[in-house]
Amino acid sequence: GSLPGGSTFVTSMPSPALAPSMANGRTTLRAMPYSEIGALLERTGFDLSILHAAAPDANGRCSFGIASDAPGIAALRSKRRVAFLNRRMPAVVKAEAIHVDWIDMGVEIDAPLLSIETKQSKSPVLDAIAQHAAGLVPDGATIQSGIGEAPGAAIAALTCKRGLCAHSGIVTPEYRLLADAGALDPAKTHIAGVAWGDAGFYDWLGQSRLFSFRSILETHAHWELARIPNFTSIGSAIEVDLNGNINLEWLGDRRISSVGGAPDYVRGALGSPGGRSIIALPSTSRGGASRIVARLEKPSIPAEQADTVVTEHGVAELRGLSPQQRAERLIAVAAPEHRAGLAAALR
Repeated sequence: GSLPGGSTFVTSMPSPALAPSMANGRTTLRAMPYSEIGALLERTGFDLSILHAAAPDANGRCSFGIASDAPGIAALRSKRRVAFLNRRMPAVVKAEAIHVDWIDMGVEIDAPLLSIETKQSKSPVLDAIAQHAAGLVPDGATIQSGIGEAPGAAIAALTCKRGLCAHSGIVTPEYRLLADAGALDPAKTHIAGVAWGDAGFYDWLGQSRLFSFRSILETHAHWELARIPNFTSIGSAIEVDLNGNINLEWLGDRRISSVGGAPDYVRGALGSPGGRSIIALPSTSRGGASRIVARLEKPSIPAEQADTVVTEHGVAELRGLSPQQRAERLIAVAAPEHRAGLAAALR
């Protein structure tokens, strides 16, 4: 609903709950990559931070658990700290934390964490996308994925790989499949900022000690990503145009998302020795419209950073190509019924 009193709110991530206050101007959206959010938090002083953490352990350590991306940055720069100490937050040992002595007011709660029901999305389209993407990931690669059915399917298709390492802003239940299959190297340091899944996945993360949960300053830092050999980013998009521009935010004239960490991971993969950025998406929307389009007016990621686009129809490798060559390769992975129209638009 609307914000109370005369309060205002600034956010970098839109949500349906904020729509009324955005409409009346009380909420302002500053869409920016995750790395810039971290930098903004790092240079800002706060009067109060409201935190969510696990109950203190025997040493007074309150783990931020499966949501360690931002609270530690804000807590260090706050005059006062209020913490909801949740019995259901996994006390991940390898997560950022706050000592109970730093908390000005602690509120003990026993509340379920935000979660989704885990379901394995099976369809011939997703299976084809996953197999095309998985074929681009070498053994020993460091992998990252975004939210969405296509990236999730691609991660799940990596169970036959070996020696993989995870370095991702978010991890989903598909990463547990990799661990159970022996695809994730247990000797490597696997890093994430947050987790998104069901209660069983959260409990597994708390018990496995496989993942280290760190802040944005580490999970999205360009210098960190670019030094990782074979860093492979798997994300998705709403649309890609014939020049390779990528739309992550707009459905027509309606903003449905922010850019998140995608720009950081695309740049990181391009800078990594042997790295690759994969944008995986079905060739058409649920309504049948082509998701390979002639031209984007408001791209989230510019064409000069385009690398690899995967649909169910194949792989379009774009790096280093001319605009004409990029367009031809993208048309080749578009839905067959839309290729003639795209070719006409190109001419």
